[in-house]
Amino acid sequence: MKLRIIVAALALALAGCQRGGEAAKPDDAQLAAPSSGADAARVYAPANAAARNATGDLNVSLSLRLPDRAGGETQETLSLRADKGLVVEARLANHVALATEVQGQTLRTLLALPVEEQQTFVYHVVSETHPEGVSGLCGATPAAYVVVWEPSTGGEASYKVIGFSGGAPGAAEARACLMLEYVRR
Repeated sequence: MKLRIIVAALALALAGCQRGGEAAKPDDAQLAAPSSGADAARVYAPANAAARNATGDLNVSLSLRLPDRAGGETQETLSLRADKGLVVEARLANHVALATEVQGQTLRTLLALPVEEQQTFVYHVVSETHPEGVSGLCGATPAAYVVVWEPSTGGEASYKVIGFSGGAPGAAEARACLMLEYVRR
């Protein structure tokens, strides 16, 4: 969570700077935020059977793509890389209330979260790859969205991931997959 705040502050600082030299062209590529040190992947060990079977250890990293031109949007990207070969790249879609229902259950229930937690982030899956014989976030069905949760209070080391097929949480066609639970190494 602190990483998101730091990255957001960096994005605002860079957006405030005036660009010197040649004006940006409409088709200019976006800049990626620096990936050294501050973007280092966090490593999590599986804490439930579903995570042990699906991924093993999980490396999580966040990056922020900054626009190269005025008026462009910054984009947060989540990368999940598992020891068993699963690789998921997803872009921040929105935050979602934990009271949102999927197949008659709230996200709070699906993620087994305490009542004081209010919301979490939803990412739209851009790509999901895995070697033959290794399951994806939703088994053989590609995940369309992924919800990740980590405690908003410091000192806790848990991390939870749940994939969704068919649509985003709250959509009628959304189907929840297994909840994968981890602890920080």
